[in-house]
Amino acid sequence: MAPRARLRPIVLAYHGVNNPPADDRLGLVMSPEHLESQIRMLQQLGYAFLTADELVDAGAGRVPERGTAVLTFDDGWRDALTVALPVLQRRGVRATFYVNPGLWGAQHHEIGGPAGRLLDEDDARALAATGMDLGCHSFTHPDLRGLSDAVLAAEVTKGRAGVEAVTGRACRTFAYPFGAHDPRVEAAVRDAGFDLAFAWLPGPWRPLAAPRLPGPTRHGGGRLLLKLLGIGRRRTVGPAPVPAAKP
Repeated sequence: MAPRARLRPIVLAYHGVNNPPADDRLGLVMSPEHLESQIRMLQQLGYAFLTADELVDAGAGRVPERGTAVLTFDDGWRDALTVALPVLQRRGVRATFYVNPGLWGAQHHEIGGPAGRLLDEDDARALAATGMDLGCHSFTHPDLRGLSDAVLAAEVTKGRAGVEAVTGRACRTFAYPFGAHDPRVEAAVRDAGFDLAFAWLPGPWRPLAAPRLPGPTRHGGGRLLLKLLGIGRRRTVGPAPVPAAKP
């Protein structure tokens, strides 16, 4: 086990956790075995796990302390409750799930069948009741950059209100759909009262565009360790391609 002071902080981004379906062309779904392997490896290295909300408590404007790991899951998949949760509980880890309240009970736009089902409102409430952290991923998951000011504000504020309705507590963190943002979108997120917002891919720490590292979805802890060391293939499976912003 390495001393925590030597472990750089990481925020990992995932999507679904299930048996990867045949139509998962983007590699959005990882197996529970791979998720558990990655968590186990981080624990063996000496990482301590926080939620995104706990990062806000520690100071959203500060780079997280060394030895900190945060697990985040985008899009609000129903398997968060049925598949990911048992893995997290078995490893004694809390995570943050970014949901779209305007899509409660819907089907994911990329994945068909049971593997692509999204949380409904009762599911989200049950997930929050286990102690897991819920954050906002907008109301209906559009590319926020292409929206009018009024629609952008509604996506952000209605999304936050929807999360707060199921958790009963302030929603302070946001993850940009597709990782897409610009100064206008960042301002809308700030004005809606969010303290911390996550982009996609590594980079400098900024509270309204905090970096995340996409977790490898087709491999276990060994591949994640190589990523942390900067070894191996550069291309990483990530979210759906970002739509072009409208003029």
